[in-house]
Amino acid sequence: HRSRIHPLTSLNGDDDFIDDDDEAPEVDISNFVEPKQQIAFGLNRGRSAPSQRKAMGTSGAGSTSVHVCTNCGSEFVKWMGRCPTCREWNTLQEFKVDREDTFASKQKSRPTFFASPRRQSSSWLDGTNGDSETYGGTNEPIRVTDVYKEIDKTATGESFTTRERRVKVPGDEELNTVLGGGIMSGSLTLLGGDPGVGKSTLLLQTAGAVASLSQPSRGIGMGMMDLDDNTDFSKTLGPVWYVSGEENAEQIASRAARLGIMEGELFLLSETHVDTLAEQVVMSYYQQPVTTTDEGEVIPGQVPKPPALLVIDSIQTMVCEAGGASSAGGVTQVRECVALFLRLAKSTGIPIFLVGHVTKSGDVAGPRTVEHMVDCVLYLEGGDMSTIGGVNLRMLRAAKNRFGSSDEVGVYEMTTGRLCPVSDPSSLFLSNRIESQDSEGCSIALIVEGLRAMTVEVQALVTPASSAGSGYGRRTVDGIAYSRLLLLLGVLQKRCGMFFSKQDVYINVVGRMRLDRGSQEGCASDLAVAVSLVSSFVSIPVRSDTCFVGEIGLLGELRPVPALEKRIQEARRMGFSRVVTPRAKGSKQKAGGTTTFSRANGIDWIQCDRLLDAINEGLVAKLPKARRRQKPKDSVDGATPPGSAAPGSLEDLMLDNVINDDDDDDDIP
Repeated sequence: HRSRIHPLTSLNGDDDFIDDDDEAPEVDISNFVEPKQQIAFGLNRGRSAPSQRKAMGTSGAGSTSVHVCTNCGSEFVKWMGRCPTCREWNTLQEFKVDREDTFASKQKSRPTFFASPRRQSSSWLDGTNGDSETYGGTNEPIRVTDVYKEIDKTATGESFTTRERRVKVPGDEELNTVLGGGIMSGSLTLLGGDPGVGKSTLLLQTAGAVASLSQPSRGIGMGMMDLDDNTDFSKTLGPVWYVSGEENAEQIASRAARLGIMEGELFLLSETHVDTLAEQVVMSYYQQPVTTTDEGEVIPGQVPKPPALLVIDSIQTMVCEAGGASSAGGVTQVRECVALFLRLAKSTGIPIFLVGHVTKSGDVAGPRTVEHMVDCVLYLEGGDMSTIGGVNLRMLRAAKNRFGSSDEVGVYEMTTGRLCPVSDPSSLFLSNRIESQDSEGCSIALIVEGLRAMTVEVQALVTPASSAGSGYGRRTVDGIAYSRLLLLLGVLQKRCGMFFSKQDVYINVVGRMRLDRGSQEGCASDLAVAVSLVSSFVSIPVRSDTCFVGEIGLLGELRPVPALEKRIQEARRMGFSRVVTPRAKGSKQKAGGTTTFSRANGIDWIQCDRLLDAINEGLVAKLPKARRRQKPKDSVDGATPPGSAAPGSLEDLMLDNVINDDDDDDDIP
């Protein structure tokens, strides 16, 4: 038979089976192929997880759809009934966007605010780096004391008096107060309001007022302006840019002429592309054009200044490349445009105002993240119904303010096409009130809006129930919380024996002032609301020389409120001679009494512990009490002869159980 030969014998000529004397074979590795390995899912790792392939762009389609939460702005590949991030229902909407294959392409599409010679930064502020002139543009951590010294050169030792770079709007102290002292440099402010309330009018007035502080650009070769510690920052301002995506330049100019704005440093621009607008702002900020002749000689020209203020009307009309193919006003476009304006404001120090549309609920249209991104959120409230004696009012409120108090409010009067600030709103609210006449169901409340004390008129109307078949009266409120009214009615019934179940109750705060926005001021007006209710119920007028302030507890007691001294000073300034308040902190109570009378700052100060005592002090006559009535001897079957009731009793007033302090007369009709 044929013998079996070892495979190596034919290759190397080795005929034995001893491996020690064998030489290592020569291996050619030029054609070596690495075996395929299992590649994990993830970004830039070969393939993506199935739930991410759509957003990563692995498909050949040029666009895809994503679902964005309108409340928090989170993005998802598929639709869900409830957002996993904010836990809100039915907030996901589908949007069509372009695909981006890699993360590098996404970074490339982000706008850059600086020219190519500058070092590109990896910060979230595109182009902001350590070479910037301000400390806000550095990528390295710095000491806060160094920032203090840069802001104010006079800061020495441990005492710092920082000088904020704010611009005060001339002739508009209401806006300056709401913003916390003026427009902060590099701030991003969002102004919202109903259609036709006057948002564009207010910002156009502001733009014209700031433009009056600007100085024209100086020619080339004329030198720079000398600045020192005593230099007024507002005198070094540049022009103001008013950018509109809803009107052209002629239409904006017609509105400006109606407002009497004739400032040459107010520039108008009709533009909806944010990237183009940002490039124009940056070019004016960092570059200075130089005009030369054919021989190379420099021709003196105007050196443009960067804008001192940028107004965008409105953010819902703007688009940018980062927003993809979504339409203007969509969630993605609004969020990306606001983010671009935020980077522009922080990197250049230019304050920017954005006009935002509102939804039916009163919130700014777009994702909720927009309000978190901006520095200030202002709401302009009012309308055709906000009239006091023919005066059309507007209220400017700060819902968010990083550079001041968020409780401030500004009052404006809408005249013929113009918003005029109202420096004394208390006098305006009480302009139609007859001071010397005592009125039923009308009382004056002392409130505090931000740091300002005001007097407002609270009116109440109590009538028998119009729907006799239901057995219950209706409740209509305007200016206070509906739940607060129910609480006051319950306290009056339980602690004072006044039943409103078969009565229609109407509450109105004159001037459409809202006392229900903060729990603090909503409670401080409890006493004025209660006095108006009781006055209308028992038909006893309220004293016209008295104003009220105080919170009512469930036990019928009066609780103190903050800023009591400021409220009393406002009452004295408005000409009131008496004020009824809860007992102040630290005041001593006299033995056997619940009411203390004193005189402070030229006004009678009445401090009460109980609600019923405060009501009696505020009315022109004290409340009648239900007396214990004895059955006469000549009565038949318990019937009371006519005329036997004492004068001034409940029967004379034709009311049912106004003060119910006994149980013996329950069977008397």
